[in-house]
Amino acid sequence: MRLILILLTMIVLPASLQAQDAAREPDPKRAVHWAMGAFFGTGWYQVDKNRSVFVFRIPPRQTVTRAGFDEDGNRKLGWEIQYPLSFGLHNFDDIPDFIDFDNYGTVTFTPGVQVEIPVNPRWSLRPYAHIGGGYEIETSEWAGIWYGGIKSRYLLGEGEKLRWSLLNAIYYAGYKPEYKQRGRYGSAMAGLEFSQPLGNLTLGGDPLRLNWHVTYNYLFDKLNFHLDEDTVESIWDQWEIGVALAKEGKPIKIGFMSFEHIGLSYKRSSNGVYRAISFNLRSPFTY
Repeated sequence: MRLILILLTMIVLPASLQAQDAAREPDPKRAVHWAMGAFFGTGWYQVDKNRSVFVFRIPPRQTVTRAGFDEDGNRKLGWEIQYPLSFGLHNFDDIPDFIDFDNYGTVTFTPGVQVEIPVNPRWSLRPYAHIGGGYEIETSEWAGIWYGGIKSRYLLGEGEKLRWSLLNAIYYAGYKPEYKQRGRYGSAMAGLEFSQPLGNLTLGGDPLRLNWHVTYNYLFDKLNFHLDEDTVESIWDQWEIGVALAKEGKPIKIGFMSFEHIGLSYKRSSNGVYRAISFNLRSPFTY
């Protein structure tokens, strides 16, 4: 679902957490590499209860064609071009830190293409591929970044009161130059997605729906977070629950921007080492 990429996205944390505690400061490269921050959604991420980072992600995208079936039942592929730009905030303790652009220590740009394939009216696949690069300001380090995979959504049921779907995905990502041969990561995801009407509640005259999802991501290899010279914490999975408000049959628009829905997601590893709160602006399937 939301990319393990997002899961992978969590992979990144530690590298951007440098300025937080000089006494415990490890070499940034000992943590999972900062380049993986390309996968983060906008939000706050924390490792080991005291090392946190804020990521601001700008996700412009261009829909070339929409997926579906024509009147004759012929399949029509959906093509989407994405231009995600992410900034990593090294030290996030309060709102002034977020406002001060000098605190943003990393930037990544990873354009890519996603193709939606309607297998049948109930089942759709979404392969994707991104390639780009990033820059870490403090170390003046550049990295090439790439990620891709395939997502699946299968409609399990649809009625007046509830629409629900099965979500699955496999992701793979990496960067160059690698640090200690740990520049590649893979993951698999499974989960459920739900959408239900909210009675007579409306927004701008349009009926509202409540969208929510629960997913589990399993990492093929443990991710090690080097908190200092002697302390290493590892994670091997991520649970996620997200809730959001959506308009019936149309996006939510704010100025020149439009969103599939607007809400929040909470993420956590099974061992509690990793936690995150991020904005939930799209289904994990279309993220």
